[in-house]
Amino acid sequence: MSQTYKARLTWTGYGFAEDLAVAVSDGAFTNVGPSSEVAGPLEDLGDVALFPGTVNAHGHAFQNVLKGLADDRTFASWRDDVLYPASEKLDAEDIYTSALFAFTEALRAGITTTVDFFYLHDDGNANAREVIRAAKDAGIRLVLARTFYDLDAPTKAPARYREDAVTSARRTRELAEESAGDELISVHPAPHSLHAATPETIGIALEVARDLRVACHLHLAEASYEVEQVKQRYGTTPVRLLEREGLLGPDLLTIHSVWIDDEEIDMLAEAGTAVVHCPGANAFLGDGIARVPEMLAKGVNVGLGPDGGCANNRQSVFQEMRMACLLAKARLTDGSVLTADTALAMGTRVGAELLRSRAGRIQEGCPADMVVLDLSELSLQPPGYLHKHIVNSMTERAVSKVMVGGRWTVIDGKPVQIDGSELNERIARTARKLHSP
Repeated sequence: MSQTYKARLTWTGYGFAEDLAVAVSDGAFTNVGPSSEVAGPLEDLGDVALFPGTVNAHGHAFQNVLKGLADDRTFASWRDDVLYPASEKLDAEDIYTSALFAFTEALRAGITTTVDFFYLHDDGNANAREVIRAAKDAGIRLVLARTFYDLDAPTKAPARYREDAVTSARRTRELAEESAGDELISVHPAPHSLHAATPETIGIALEVARDLRVACHLHLAEASYEVEQVKQRYGTTPVRLLEREGLLGPDLLTIHSVWIDDEEIDMLAEAGTAVVHCPGANAFLGDGIARVPEMLAKGVNVGLGPDGGCANNRQSVFQEMRMACLLAKARLTDGSVLTADTALAMGTRVGAELLRSRAGRIQEGCPADMVVLDLSELSLQPPGYLHKHIVNSMTERAVSKVMVGGRWTVIDGKPVQIDGSELNERIARTARKLHSP
């Protein structure tokens, strides 16, 4: 099915242009050009702007049902008193419900590609398939980052997280094979962190990533305690350990990377290792503020992610764009250090590149993922500064439609494929279970 759309403004990657027409066919953009040159039927979307769908490069969908339970705690309490015990209570249906919750919330906020860094394995892939089912039901583009979490990792994490690395590799390959050919689903390996996966495990995961031609996701230097743990266990800091073991490189995608020094930033840049910045979650959990301007200055590619639902309580990359700018400016006491233009790229094109995807662009040959912004929305006024308003002032009321793979998944701010009242009932059932003794 082919369709061509016209809007008053369309994002070109460098700015907004007037009166462009965007043709969509078989889930991809097939042409972007002047509307006056379109010969066939043209649907005029009116006084709106077309913007690329945003890319959530890191998240944990099962955590969405834990919102509220984990608020206003130290990181240790958040993890030990909420995350670990609550995740033990979630069965396959709860995992599906929470993923559907997270993905629907994400779509309404203009996220069209989302990563789910998933580790509730229960010695198999059945639960991961529930996450994939939820993504298909919601209509979002999913990167299932299947976690490697060592059996003997020195943490208090539940047994359901844990597998030996060889088994994790085999199951990741199986899941990838099952999803082969599905344009909306991809599977990546994800060793959890240096406190849950040894360098040997990370090496095995990297082999899987190279074979599948995808990224290998790794939580890295998220909080100060992790740096101290790595020093005690391995005698050096996290990035230096990875460099020493030959694990840095363009196939590795590090998450957070808050507690790193200048030399470690140089190591990431020289190796071509990218970073996913999660400013909202890092602030919510009191982890610190990542040194993003310094990373960008050295040539490190940086994407954005809201992280898990209960580590942020909002699934919005537009919000992460704003948070990234504000925190960088506050930390360095300089209002110019991270611009709206840079944040827009981080949340769209760059995030997609980190995931080995051509999403995040409105260009011929790219996936037809886009957000329609209502230009009459008060938060996008006054006219003339739209790209800055999107980062600095826009509210989600401006998101009127969302397209993923050529299909509308949100219309008039409401999900197309999901019954909202039924979803709320599902969430309430799972919440009652979590609040029970």
